[in-house]
Amino acid sequence: MTTPPAPDPPPWPTRHPRYTGVNHLLPPQRRRGLHPAADIALAIGLLVIDVIAPLIAFVFGLDAAGYQMFDPAADNSSVSLTRPFTYVSVVGGIVLVSALLLFMARAFISSGVQVLAGLVLVLVTATRTHSPSRPPPPSTPVRCAGPAATTANAADPDGAARDR
Repeated sequence: MTTPPAPDPPPWPTRHPRYTGVNHLLPPQRRRGLHPAADIALAIGLLVIDVIAPLIAFVFGLDAAGYQMFDPAADNSSVSLTRPFTYVSVVGGIVLVSALLLFMARAFISSGVQVLAGLVLVLVTATRTHSPSRPPPPSTPVRCAGPAATTANAADPDGAARDR
């Protein structure tokens, strides 16, 4: 009986070049997070962007809604603010997605600040979008020939009470 030939070695290295031998295993690899000072600086920089970006989105939304900012004689009373607040809520959603990416990059302070900023943007725009921006017009009384009118007519068939 002959023994089968030994299999070919794999094309990748089976051991780390610095650690040879069976008893020396590789040290566990640990992903390091961002240094706290760098994380705080990143959070402050992103907060500045989180303030500027919704303002720009709101101005673009006003323009898309037909609001005429630089015309003092323009009647902007019929312009709805739903579109500008929708633009701002999209920016809030982008801020929340960036918080997820920061969390995956292990920048925990910046991630927490982005979550707070994104939630504030989305919640403020959600409350402003669904609440009336101006009070409803006053209702005018309408005369109708409903049941109340027929009972008054039954008590006064001649209509003498109406003539007074």
